[in-house]
Amino acid sequence: MRRVVFVDLDDTLFQTARKNPGAQTLAALDKDGKPLSFQSTRQVAFLEWLSADAVIVPVTGRSVEAFRRVTLPLGPRAICSFGGVILGADGLPHPEWHRQMSQKAQATARVMELLDDMVAQVLARTGVDARHHIIHDAELALYLSIKHNGGSAEETARLAQALAPAVPEGWTTHLNGANMALLPPFLGKRAAVAFFLETQLGDGPLLTIGFGDSLTDLGFMSLCDYALTPSRSQILGFLNTTWPAVAAMADSAA
Repeated sequence: MRRVVFVDLDDTLFQTARKNPGAQTLAALDKDGKPLSFQSTRQVAFLEWLSADAVIVPVTGRSVEAFRRVTLPLGPRAICSFGGVILGADGLPHPEWHRQMSQKAQATARVMELLDDMVAQVLARTGVDARHHIIHDAELALYLSIKHNGGSAEETARLAQALAPAVPEGWTTHLNGANMALLPPFLGKRAAVAFFLETQLGDGPLLTIGFGDSLTDLGFMSLCDYALTPSRSQILGFLNTTWPAVAAMADSAA
């Protein structure tokens, strides 16, 4: 049975030097071609184990350009920009998926521009030191990116709370450390992985594994036969925080 692994990248297979100072194996470069992200020895060993006799499909929030700055032996097939772009075996955007995303992105473009203006107003009012812009990939306006210039996860979380009333219904706020993304309803890793499963893997039985660290990864992970997450992931952090209350409620109801 063929094994297919859908795997998130940042904070799953590697991290920046700031987040993991002990990691030494180069994993990704920044826009200037300088080392940015690294793997620990355990992450290196895990990827080697995961890749043995398996098809690895990266599922990342990175744009296509940023994905190509990853130095690990991944691709050419990948899901980029939170599902906005699917790269096929030729390393090019899948035409049918691109057509679908293009139609939906055009319908959302004006709302995204207004939301970008609202973010600028909230930043000016709160004094939070962050930069923001609409992310374009494969010539599509896909989502709004907000990054704290000082790397403060706490201020980014407070900013997310301040922005919450302005985020349109159906949009998703992806919050991970000092990075935030506002995703329109049509965009998501789950839908892209579902399309990939239907169109890119041919016939025959599959054993699928989903591997991610963020709460927004749970959608695509739940499509797979098995789900994995790092021990210090946002997913486990959330479970460790909420599980005692859930367990207490279950005990009281028993």
